[in-house]
Amino acid sequence: MKNFYLILIIILVYSCSSKNVSSDEYEIINEAIAEIVQPYGMTSMSQEELTEIASANGISLSGSMSQKNVKIIQDAVAERRKFEFAVDDSIRQSYAEKVQSVLDLDSIKPKNNELPSALLDLSKIKSPEHYQRVDKPSGNGEYIGKIILNRPLIDKSGEKAFIMYCKSKSGKEQECYPRILTFKKRHNEWIRQD
Repeated sequence: MKNFYLILIIILVYSCSSKNVSSDEYEIINEAIAEIVQPYGMTSMSQEELTEIASANGISLSGSMSQKNVKIIQDAVAERRKFEFAVDDSIRQSYAEKVQSVLDLDSIKPKNNELPSALLDLSKIKSPEHYQRVDKPSGNGEYIGKIILNRPLIDKSGEKAFIMYCKSKSGKEQECYPRILTFKKRHNEWIRQD
């Protein structure tokens, strides 16, 4: 009878551990959100506004720009526009076999081949600087859209990860196209892999 209870406890602990979102998953989710909210192609800027931002920050618009200057301009635009975004309060389940060909490209061998959907603790979701997480558009800023995430698939080594997401202006999942991001862990920090 003791063995039965021991096995039951082990099964219970094991099954709960995959339903709870791990700290690594939250780190990956936060890094992914920081990348996803970038308004590539979703906002327009006049030449006058670009020139004003560049001159206010001592940036020359002739020739190519450094990544540092691009980031300065992106941050200035985000601060002016008051970008808002929403995050679904749950993350979708992930199945490694459905995305195996993509995982193979980055040599990711997931430690879990199937992860169930789970509720997010939204207090652990960080808003990137100059961006505000909202439940719905407030009308006081430029709404980027709603982000819908799948559970991150983390490699057996614990050093690589893959996350699938979609971003929809309307917030409807059927109106967004799935995209992926991959990450590597360097110096105990998840970094987006190009």
